[in-house]
Amino acid sequence: MMKILTATGMFFLGGMMFTACGSEGTNGQEQTAEKEVYQCPMDCEDGKTYDHEGQCPLCEMDLKKIDA
Repeated sequence: MMKILTATGMFFLGGMMFTACGSEGTNGQEQTAEKEVYQCPMDCEDGKTYDHEGQCPLCEMDLKKIDA
């Protein structure tokens, strides 16, 4: 019984190693689509950004698009 459990465990561990090593990743660099980010021009909230256009909730100025 112990041999069967050991063999099953080794089979699953071996399978996990091969699937983890076989993926063609980006070497830790995520490729994300560039999304628009907006921020208050007065920086009322110390660097807080928004994902949509609109007005700053504190000073009510129009949010400006910034480079992310």
